[in-house]
Amino acid sequence: MNKIKLFILSIFAIFSLTGCIRYTLSGAAIEDDWNTIYVATFPNYAPQQNPTLSQDLTIAIQDIFRSRTKLKLNSNENSDLIIEGEITGYDVVPEAIQSNDIAAKNRLTIYVKVRYINNKDESKSYDRTFSAFQLYDGNAMLSAVESSIVPLIIDDIRDQVFASIAMDW
Repeated sequence: MNKIKLFILSIFAIFSLTGCIRYTLSGAAIEDDWNTIYVATFPNYAPQQNPTLSQDLTIAIQDIFRSRTKLKLNSNENSDLIIEGEITGYDVVPEAIQSNDIAAKNRLTIYVKVRYINNKDESKSYDRTFSAFQLYDGNAMLSAVESSIVPLIIDDIRDQVFASIAMDW
């Protein structure tokens, strides 16, 4: 009976500690005097276009900062932190070429240039390009898989941007 109690207590302690660590890490580089953030719309300058990509990416970045930090979204550039940029690439390339010169997989890669301006600590500001990709079946048309893989790519880019700013990576 004591082993069961000890096991349950250990599990509870692990979950409690994990929760504390997750909370601490999610705001590690967000200083107390940083209150507002402005996320500008990311225009799509990629040669190949996805009509909703600009809006979907912008909303994803706004949502992660709203939900995981104390920062308040501001509707103008008079903010402590500013995130702006543009979508520069939306590329499909064959991957895993088979012996019959047909791609077993294709890779969709999205490239996003981000300008991060920290008006409280300019040493943290940067211009950086982020990218993410998803593979899909070589026999499938992009239009058939786009709605399922683009959100995954957006989530990956969103997480990269968040980590680079909120966790100073």
